Amino acid sequence: MKNLKYIAVALFLCVSSFQSMAQTALSSYFLDGTLYNNRLNPAMKAERNYLSFILGNTSIRTKGNVGISTFLYPRGEKELTTFMSGSVSNKEFLGKFPEYARIGMNLDETIFATGFRMLGGFTSVGVSLHSSVAMALPKGFFEFAKKGLQENTYSFSGLNINTMNYMAATVGYSHEVYKGIRVGANLKYLMGLAHADILVDKLNVELSENRWLIESHAQMQMAMFCEARATLDEENVIDGFEIGSLSPSSSGFAVDLGVVYDMDSIVPGLKFSASVVDLGFIKWKHMMKGQSTDTKVEFNGFNNVDYKDMESSVNDEFERLGNDAAKMVDFTYEGTFEEKTRLNTTMYLGAEYNMPFYKPLSVGVLYGHCFSPFESNKWYEVRGFLNIAPLKWLEASVNYGYGTYGANLGWMLNIHPAAINFFIGSDFMITKVTPQFLPVDNLNAHVVFGFNIAFGKRR
Repeated sequence: MKNLKYIAVALFLCVSSFQSMAQTALSSYFLDGTLYNNRLNPAMKAERNYLSFILGNTSIRTKGNVGISTFLYPRGEKELTTFMSGSVSNKEFLGKFPEYARIGMNLDETIFATGFRMLGGFTSVGVSLHSSVAMALPKGFFEFAKKGLQENTYSFSGLNINTMNYMAATVGYSHEVYKGIRVGANLKYLMGLAHADILVDKLNVELSENRWLIESHAQMQMAMFCEARATLDEENVIDGFEIGSLSPSSSGFAVDLGVVYDMDSIVPGLKFSASVVDLGFIKWKHMMKGQSTDTKVEFNGFNNVDYKDMESSVNDEFERLGNDAAKMVDFTYEGTFEEKTRLNTTMYLGAEYNMPFYKPLSVGVLYGHCFSPFESNKWYEVRGFLNIAPLKWLEASVNYGYGTYGANLGWMLNIHPAAINFFIGSDFMITKVTPQFLPVDNLNAHVVFGFNIAFGKRR
């Protein structure tokens, strides 16, 4: 196929990267002794000065709003059947299926970070890697697989695969501007590493006993940290890529803004917080773009069969059908442009209340919403917290959330005696797995950990 090289490069970019819902664990949001909450809300400050290299904050995540239980169903005590079985009704399978099946993988890695008190506030400096991949599959794919010719028309429009990868150098500062009110901001310089986005904005299928008709249109964009060019065939269709200068050529800027309002003087123990993070863009200097033509593929049987040479004529018909279908995934080259790609901007709203009968115990609620320019990366979540800090150097959180990726259980343990800070936790704890250790209810899994050097007095 003419664009096999293109597809291979796009898939390589996707499967070799990960997608971030947050730059650190949401489970740490209400723990005062953690060091990286300023990445969720830049108005928050660390309790002590700190320094870390490489393993200061590592977050690895998979996510999905479907799982094994979406496609396999128990029948009897020890038997399982697939959603395609006649014993599984359309309502049983499709009734619980989301509008889009979303699947993603995530990695956030802190390469260097430090934080210290300065000018009456708290300053943080860091370098980190953010890498992303996400996929959104329309429900229509699974309706077609289940129902077949029971329906006449199906829509697969909206299929989206996206990956974005970049380095970030960040400088942050937070300061109490009035009693109980603290504001903060992080300024980020971004270096783009790789980006790809494929969107099938039209893919409709019309079925009948005498004819199948498929209409499609797709668009793509792709960029790397260096100069790259698409190679074309005689019809201006992308059939591969060539790497030019290896000097970095894509960069951008972003800002995080946050506020924390401690209402202790009005309502003892009550605190509100709000933030917007990753408000910015990356400017790709060599963004390659292409789109497929509005294609119609029609199959109404083999009408040109020569019965004297059956094998040859049938092969010709299959070849014609294959050539027509190949046009659906041939991308005509539109050119290379300088273009800005907006980041996955996320809003957080939080509230925490310390129990009057035991102040080290608190409850909290956190709402997060990602306003991504890409369908595959959009999400929302509401999460409730129970937090406890029985000792000055020990604190923990247990939390439960629900949102785009279903229900999830999170936890965090933070140990921070003199000189060190160690934390480990998860926003998506796997509670049920198959004998092969595959998540049953959804593809959500997560681990976050970090080891940092801490110094100075607690404040």
